[in-house]
Amino acid sequence: MDIGILYSIQHYLQCPFCDVLFKGFTFLGDKGLIWIIVTALLLAKKETRYAGIVMGISVALSAGLVQFGLKPLFNRTRPYLAYNFPILIPAPMGTSFPSGHAATSFAAAWSYFCLYKNKLRWGLLIIALGIAFSRLYLFVHYPSDVVVGVIVGLLVAYMARWLADWIIHHFHLESAIPPISGT
Repeated sequence: MDIGILYSIQHYLQCPFCDVLFKGFTFLGDKGLIWIIVTALLLAKKETRYAGIVMGISVALSAGLVQFGLKPLFNRTRPYLAYNFPILIPAPMGTSFPSGHAATSFAAAWSYFCLYKNKLRWGLLIIALGIAFSRLYLFVHYPSDVVVGVIVGLLVAYMARWLADWIIHHFHLESAIPPISGT
Protein backbone atom coordinates (compact mmCIF):
# COMPACT_ATOMS: atom_id res chain seq x y z
CA MET A 1 0.00 0.00 0.00
CA ASP A 2 2.82 2.42 0.90
CA ILE A 3 4.50 2.16 -2.48
CA GLY A 4 1.18 2.45 -4.34
CA ILE A 5 0.50 5.78 -2.63
CA LEU A 6 3.98 7.05 -3.54
CA TYR A 7 3.55 6.10 -7.19
CA SER A 8 0.08 7.72 -7.24
CA ILE A 9 1.55 10.96 -5.90
CA GLN A 10 4.16 10.86 -8.66
CA HIS A 11 1.60 10.03 -11.34
CA TYR A 12 -1.01 12.65 -10.42
CA LEU A 13 0.97 15.52 -8.88
CA GLN A 14 4.43 15.52 -10.42
CA CYS A 15 5.08 18.76 -12.30
CA PRO A 16 7.83 21.41 -12.39
CA PHE A 17 5.92 23.74 -10.02
CA CYS A 18 5.43 20.98 -7.43
CA ASP A 19 9.08 19.94 -7.82
CA VAL A 20 10.17 23.43 -6.75
CA LEU A 21 7.46 23.79 -4.08
CA PHE A 22 8.19 20.53 -2.31
CA LYS A 23 11.96 20.84 -2.58
CA GLY A 24 11.45 24.19 -0.83
CA PHE A 25 9.34 22.64 1.92
CA THR A 26 11.92 19.92 2.50
CA PHE A 27 14.68 22.55 2.66
CA LEU A 28 12.74 24.38 5.39
CA GLY A 29 12.61 21.15 7.39
CA ASP A 30 16.28 20.22 6.88
CA LYS A 31 18.03 20.16 10.26
CA GLY A 32 14.87 21.72 11.71
CA LEU A 33 15.91 25.03 10.12
CA ILE A 34 12.52 26.78 10.13
CA TRP A 35 11.72 25.56 13.65
CA ILE A 36 15.05 26.73 15.03
CA ILE A 37 14.43 30.18 13.55
CA VAL A 38 10.88 30.35 14.96
CA THR A 39 12.13 29.13 18.35
CA ALA A 40 14.83 31.81 18.42
CA LEU A 41 12.30 34.52 17.55
CA LEU A 42 9.98 33.33 20.32
CA LEU A 43 12.80 33.19 22.86
CA ALA A 44 13.86 36.75 22.04
CA LYS A 45 10.72 38.33 23.50
CA LYS A 46 9.83 37.86 27.16
CA GLU A 47 6.11 37.54 26.44
CA THR A 48 6.68 34.61 24.01
CA ARG A 49 9.64 33.03 25.79
CA TYR A 50 7.56 30.21 27.29
CA ALA A 51 6.41 29.17 23.81
CA GLY A 52 10.02 29.31 22.62
CA ILE A 53 11.11 27.01 25.42
CA VAL A 54 8.32 24.53 24.71
CA MET A 55 9.06 24.60 20.98
CA GLY A 56 12.82 24.26 21.53
CA ILE A 57 12.30 21.26 23.80
CA SER A 58 9.90 19.75 21.24
CA VAL A 59 12.38 20.12 18.39
CA ALA A 60 15.29 18.70 20.41
CA LEU A 61 13.32 15.77 21.83
CA SER A 62 11.69 14.77 18.54
CA ALA A 63 14.95 14.99 16.59
CA GLY A 64 16.85 13.02 19.21
CA LEU A 65 14.18 10.36 19.63
CA VAL A 66 13.87 9.78 15.90
CA GLN A 67 17.55 10.00 14.90
CA PHE A 68 19.10 8.15 17.83
CA GLY A 69 16.26 5.90 18.96
CA LEU A 70 13.66 4.94 16.39
CA LYS A 71 15.55 5.05 13.07
CA PRO A 72 18.37 2.76 14.27
CA LEU A 73 15.81 0.45 15.89
CA PHE A 74 13.71 -0.05 12.73
CA ASN A 75 16.47 0.41 10.10
CA ARG A 76 14.04 0.73 7.17
CA THR A 77 15.48 1.35 3.70
CA ARG A 78 14.28 4.53 2.02
CA PRO A 79 11.84 4.01 -0.89
CA TYR A 80 14.02 5.66 -3.53
CA LEU A 81 16.72 3.08 -2.72
CA ALA A 82 14.36 0.12 -2.42
CA TYR A 83 12.68 0.92 -5.76
CA ASN A 84 15.60 2.57 -7.58
CA PHE A 85 13.63 5.79 -8.06
CA PRO A 86 15.43 8.97 -9.21
CA ILE A 87 15.07 11.75 -6.64
CA LEU A 88 15.14 15.53 -6.97
CA ILE A 89 17.23 16.33 -3.90
CA PRO A 90 20.60 15.20 -2.59
CA ALA A 91 20.22 11.64 -1.35
CA PRO A 92 19.28 11.67 2.34
CA MET A 93 21.54 9.70 4.61
CA GLY A 94 20.23 7.19 7.09
CA THR A 95 17.12 5.13 7.31
CA SER A 96 13.51 5.90 6.59
CA PHE A 97 11.27 5.03 9.56
CA PRO A 98 9.95 7.29 11.00
CA SER A 99 10.27 10.61 9.20
CA GLY A 100 12.39 13.04 11.19
CA HIS A 101 11.13 15.96 9.10
CA ALA A 102 7.52 15.07 9.97
CA ALA A 103 8.25 14.43 13.65
CA THR A 104 10.21 17.63 14.20
CA SER A 105 7.79 19.76 12.17
CA PHE A 106 4.71 18.53 13.98
CA ALA A 107 6.38 18.68 17.39
CA ALA A 108 7.23 22.34 16.79
CA ALA A 109 4.03 23.42 15.06
CA TRP A 110 1.76 21.60 17.51
CA SER A 111 3.64 23.09 20.46
CA TYR A 112 2.76 26.54 19.19
CA PHE A 113 -0.73 25.55 18.05
CA CYS A 114 -1.70 24.38 21.55
CA LEU A 115 -0.41 27.56 23.21
CA TYR A 116 -1.87 30.29 21.00
CA LYS A 117 -5.20 31.02 19.36
CA ASN A 118 -3.90 33.25 16.56
CA LYS A 119 -3.48 33.04 12.79
CA LEU A 120 0.22 32.16 13.01
CA ARG A 121 -0.62 28.79 14.53
CA TRP A 122 -2.45 27.84 11.32
CA GLY A 123 0.47 29.04 9.22
CA LEU A 124 2.93 26.92 11.19
CA LEU A 125 0.65 23.90 10.90
CA ILE A 126 0.42 24.38 7.12
CA ILE A 127 4.22 24.56 6.93
CA ALA A 128 4.45 21.33 8.95
CA LEU A 129 1.97 19.65 6.59
CA GLY A 130 3.92 20.88 3.56
CA ILE A 131 7.19 19.58 4.98
CA ALA A 132 5.66 16.20 5.83
CA PHE A 133 4.02 15.82 2.41
CA SER A 134 7.21 16.90 0.65
CA ARG A 135 8.92 13.77 1.96
CA LEU A 136 6.36 11.65 0.08
CA TYR A 137 6.46 13.75 -3.07
CA LEU A 138 10.26 13.55 -3.14
CA PHE A 139 10.12 9.74 -2.68
CA VAL A 140 12.39 9.73 0.38
CA HIS A 141 9.79 8.38 2.84
CA TYR A 142 6.92 5.93 2.78
CA PRO A 143 3.49 7.20 3.92
CA SER A 144 3.75 5.08 7.08
CA ASP A 145 7.08 6.80 7.90
CA VAL A 146 5.37 10.18 7.70
CA VAL A 147 2.25 9.15 9.63
CA VAL A 148 4.31 7.72 12.48
CA GLY A 149 6.57 10.80 12.38
CA VAL A 150 3.50 13.03 12.78
CA ILE A 151 2.25 10.94 15.72
CA VAL A 152 5.67 11.06 17.39
CA GLY A 153 5.76 14.83 16.90
CA LEU A 154 2.32 15.34 18.43
CA LEU A 155 3.15 13.21 21.46
CA VAL A 156 6.49 14.94 21.95
CA ALA A 157 4.78 18.35 21.83
CA TYR A 158 2.64 17.38 24.81
CA MET A 159 5.63 15.98 26.70
CA ALA A 160 7.63 19.14 25.97
CA ARG A 161 5.02 21.34 27.59
CA TRP A 162 5.07 19.22 30.73
CA LEU A 163 8.89 19.23 30.75
CA ALA A 164 9.05 23.01 30.23
CA ASP A 165 6.71 23.55 33.18
CA TRP A 166 8.80 21.24 35.35
CA ILE A 167 12.07 23.01 34.42
CA ILE A 168 10.62 26.47 35.01
CA HIS A 169 9.25 25.56 38.43
CA HIS A 170 12.17 23.36 39.50
CA PHE A 171 14.73 26.06 38.73
CA HIS A 172 12.49 28.96 39.88
CA LEU A 173 12.50 30.69 36.50
CA GLU A 174 8.97 32.10 36.68
CA SER A 175 10.13 35.73 36.68
CA ALA A 176 12.26 35.26 33.54
CA ILE A 177 9.66 33.15 31.76
CA PRO A 178 6.15 34.45 32.38
CA PRO A 179 3.13 32.32 31.47
CA ILE A 180 1.38 33.02 28.20
CA SER A 181 -1.32 35.63 28.44
CA GLY A 182 -3.82 36.92 25.94
CA THR A 183 -3.96 33.78 23.81
